[in-house]
Amino acid sequence: PVAELEGGGYVLTRHADIMDAFTNPALGNAPSRFSTLSARNAQKYVAADLASHIPPFLDGVEHKQMRQMASRSFFNTFKAMPGELDELAQSYVAGLSSGDDLITGASQPFSLSAMIAFCGLQVTPDAMKPLTQAFFHLFAPLKDPAVFNEVNSALEEFRNVIAASLANGPKSGSLLAEMRAFQGANDGISDAQIIDNCLLIFADGVENIEAGAASLMLVFEQNNLWDSLENGALDLTQAIREGLRLQTPAQLVPRVAREACEISGVAIKKDMPVFLALASGNRDVEVFAGPDRFDATRDFAKVVTFGLGRHRCIGEPLAMMQLGALMQAIVSSKLRPVEETTPYQCRVGHRWPESLIVKKY
Repeated sequence: PVAELEGGGYVLTRHADIMDAFTNPALGNAPSRFSTLSARNAQKYVAADLASHIPPFLDGVEHKQMRQMASRSFFNTFKAMPGELDELAQSYVAGLSSGDDLITGASQPFSLSAMIAFCGLQVTPDAMKPLTQAFFHLFAPLKDPAVFNEVNSALEEFRNVIAASLANGPKSGSLLAEMRAFQGANDGISDAQIIDNCLLIFADGVENIEAGAASLMLVFEQNNLWDSLENGALDLTQAIREGLRLQTPAQLVPRVAREACEISGVAIKKDMPVFLALASGNRDVEVFAGPDRFDATRDFAKVVTFGLGRHRCIGEPLAMMQLGALMQAIVSSKLRPVEETTPYQCRVGHRWPESLIVKKY
């Protein structure tokens, strides 16, 4: 249940322990003093400076302020967002032919275009893809100096793109415009904090969506769901939530012990990393009957795909809307995966397909 890692730290695999960890005051999100992402390295590394501005790496008052800005700005933008996602998804999916890759041909350019519009960036989709993956290196140990340097360079470029859009006057109703309005009504919010929180939401709305669509196609194929989805016998939203339970994109969420504590009888020292294995929690037999079986009637309040509590994913509604638009377009176009399996990116913490070749019926 509490698995010790050779490199230091622990992984929580049980649903109950994961749920408790979300609200355990002894576990925080701020990187330990030993981490390269520690606030003490903010002047030294772009990655550490960025981490000091965004909710996934903050605790206490700092977390509350950034979470409030990101959350209010996100939901104001989301509520006013025009219903263009369905049309956008259909246009990209319609361009696929048998033998094409779903990710590079449709789900990647769709998610990039959707997030550029949502955030209010003045940039082309092709310019952003090399930058979004760099961000997620922050959620896993980075021990290769060369890779770490590349990540810092990409994050600096990512910041510059957003800074230029902010300086030029973001489009009314966009995420950047809402963040700017929040800044005007609240003292102490810097442009750097706006830029980095926009970066967080942008990257999250690209990587997990482009990969999530491929994972969902595999789940639908493996469980012979296409006819039921086409004739409306199976609710698409329920199918997506269950598919994300079975193929959880974000596998691990990091925490740090702010003080010595005990979890399920295991003593955890201060500053030790503790990883919450969301994918394992989503298949815990104590919570989900037949956890490896597709069942769209489950109680999704118990599913931990998007986290829980003060660190729950802010972008969940947009993620579900994006995936809903993509999967509806895929169902309607009669696209199917060529195989029931696919290669995955070699990553700690994320289950992201590298590609998914499709065919048309």
